[in-house]
Amino acid sequence: MKLKVLSAPEVAYLLRRELGPTRNWDDTLADMRRGKVEVHGCILLPNCMGKHAHAWRPMYAAPDILAFIAAVRAADPCATRNVPYQVKTVHADPTDTRPWYTRKLLVARSTFAPMMGGSARTPGHMPV
Repeated sequence: MKLKVLSAPEVAYLLRRELGPTRNWDDTLADMRRGKVEVHGCILLPNCMGKHAHAWRPMYAAPDILAFIAAVRAADPCATRNVPYQVKTVHADPTDTRPWYTRKLLVARSTFAPMMGGSARTPGHMPV
């Protein structure tokens, strides 16, 4: 019998798109494989191991994924669909040549323009 399967990262992306960013789906899938967590009483387990990026990875059957999504939606009707990416704006120094893992970038606290004469308590004040 032929079965369509997806790798764990693809399943995590699909779950985030279909059920929303309520949790880190990569970690949730790993914890489900270990038997540590369930989502609204539902568990999604891999169907087999398959080659993905030159290593053996857990693979999930497409019908099992769709059944899991339907069961979670039935248990939690507030699960949102088609959630946009959560993009953050950071202050970066283009002359910084350190490796990526040593650079700690400050996340901008707001996306609106500062107003003239704003105090520290008003939304117009934007700390630097």
